[in-house]
Amino acid sequence: MKQYIGKITDDRIMSCSRLAALAGLSPYSMPNDELRKSIAAIDAKATVAPGAFTSSEPAHWGNLHEGNILQEIVTRLALEDAELEITEPSLHKTLPLQGSLDGRANGCGLTFTTDPSRGIYVIGQDEITLTGTGVLEAKSTRHMPELEPAMTRGPLQCQGLMMCTGYEWSGIGVLYQGSELRIFLYAPDAALQAKIAADVQDFEGRLYNYRSTGDIDWYPALTPNDAQLTWSRSEPEQELVLSDELSERVSELHAAHLARRSVSELIKKLTVEIQNEMGNHEIAYAQENGEKFARVTWGQSRARKEYVVKAKPAGRSGSVQVKILDGDLPCKA
Repeated sequence: MKQYIGKITDDRIMSCSRLAALAGLSPYSMPNDELRKSIAAIDAKATVAPGAFTSSEPAHWGNLHEGNILQEIVTRLALEDAELEITEPSLHKTLPLQGSLDGRANGCGLTFTTDPSRGIYVIGQDEITLTGTGVLEAKSTRHMPELEPAMTRGPLQCQGLMMCTGYEWSGIGVLYQGSELRIFLYAPDAALQAKIAADVQDFEGRLYNYRSTGDIDWYPALTPNDAQLTWSRSEPEQELVLSDELSERVSELHAAHLARRSVSELIKKLTVEIQNEMGNHEIAYAQENGEKFARVTWGQSRARKEYVVKAKPAGRSGSVQVKILDGDLPCKA
């Protein structure tokens, strides 16, 4: 059985496993989170040391399945000279980019087309010839099987790994819900690799700025939570006059909240009318001309144990208040 290798890349520079987050495609990490991670490593405050095992329950089981997934890729594709325990990172020759391979193997010049009966899918072209050594990547997910994996399940990572290694093909084995393995085969994608190169160079530029000046050049926030963390301190004594374009956005935001408030009040009014009619009934049906067209359920909520909310330090508010200066009530985003 393959042993879990642990972390072998250096957080002070970008790594291939972080490329999806850097591109803003990950629901779990924003570009600014990746910037924080590298800055913490530069400041010797890294929370994950090389070789450390820190993961969630799904990631833990993914690590345990990794060896079996890789071995099945090798068997199903009839690959040779497989290396499935790689302990050194691959470094790009010119870019500040690194990656850790789950495995690699010789494709023996075999040609594949998409064959769902064997769980083999060729992405981006009709067929692919596995010339020489290629990248092997193992993923495990609770999601339903896909015809093409999400960018967070390896495609960007493998494009980066092909850039670092010079290999001409990659195979991602995704185990879906612990019961179905699909193998996705990729050739280098010039446009995608150019985008990766640009993203990595921009990221390194921000790190260079931090090393040189101590100032952080943040990415534009992608979500309100991202903005809350990125600009965590407010400066009450400083005021800002917004541009015409952003001022229009304020008007749109205020109008949206007024509309939401109106809709919310209507929902409450209609809900309580239906609840009063249902009384102790859990299920009711709406009808028109004697024909049922909707089922209404008003059931019991689950009991919840008493708990104490942990204290947390003061931080930036997660909402933006808009108050029209003619005296309308403020509303929040």
